[in-house]
Amino acid sequence: MRQFLMAAVLLGLSVSAWAEGGESEALAWLQRMVEAAESQNYDGTFVYHSGSQMESMRIIHRADANGERERLVSLSGVAREVLRNGSEVICILPDNQSIIIGASHPRARSFPRISGETKVFQQSYRLGLSDGKRVAGRNTKTIHMQPRDQYRYGHRLSVDRKSGLLLKTEVINGKGEVLEQVTYTSLSLPDEIPDSLLEPATRGEHFQRFTVNDRAKRQKTSSPMSWKLKWLPAGFTMSERTRAPLPTRNTPVEHLFYSDGLASFSVYIEEIGAVKEPLKGLSRMGAMNAFGVVLERFQITVVGEVPVTTVRTVAEAVALQ
Repeated sequence: MRQFLMAAVLLGLSVSAWAEGGESEALAWLQRMVEAAESQNYDGTFVYHSGSQMESMRIIHRADANGERERLVSLSGVAREVLRNGSEVICILPDNQSIIIGASHPRARSFPRISGETKVFQQSYRLGLSDGKRVAGRNTKTIHMQPRDQYRYGHRLSVDRKSGLLLKTEVINGKGEVLEQVTYTSLSLPDEIPDSLLEPATRGEHFQRFTVNDRAKRQKTSSPMSWKLKWLPAGFTMSERTRAPLPTRNTPVEHLFYSDGLASFSVYIEEIGAVKEPLKGLSRMGAMNAFGVVLERFQITVVGEVPVTTVRTVAEAVALQ
């Protein structure tokens, strides 16, 4: 189960609060936020909070003529780093003496994962805008995103008025409770970021290396079994489908990745003999939910930052064609 959660990680609001700005203005701020995250240099620290779990991290992002480079470093808890250079992502895990090399999903952001096609959100969320509270010493606008159904969470996004960068995000369930939040505590916008700040603290020459989502090694031929979903929440589309081994395992796993541009979930399918402890039923970790079923000789696991009803219904909808 921990491997599935790692793979997934390696993504009711009050209408009265929206009186200031309508959907078109909220959409404009959302588009500005997406563009700012891709086009600006920034160096900041933020805190991730979910239930009793709290972690502090530093993010360094550079955008220039050569593209985007990013380095994410844990400042508390278990030491780890994530490096992104274009579409390639490298996760360095010193405590496990391992390095995981893979490819990011399109438009991957450190938080939250947001598609550049912001207009698709109007199909799945009602958008609103209000004045926000100060975050990291900066004035903000708050984008409210209320789900149109029960298959995704609501979100509040606090955006820096000056730079357009996202400074705080809150994931909210149907009861209005904050399930998790990510908040900047400091942020600088340097004109230049040297290469040295984007290099890992350790090279890990002797670490064990695992390659996932390797384009050259993926099995793009059809799976021995043909799978389909008999039901899919409105607004979600499949953006990637692969069949390749997960880290530490040699047996192939079919992976179907679905997103509505903000929320996402993954469907993993593997032979039951390769799974030491098959997951049957629900597993929860903050806003992240996973639901497992066994079909024929296969373990089906659906995991994502979506409500329980979504992962359960999708898992039960997986079928052989």
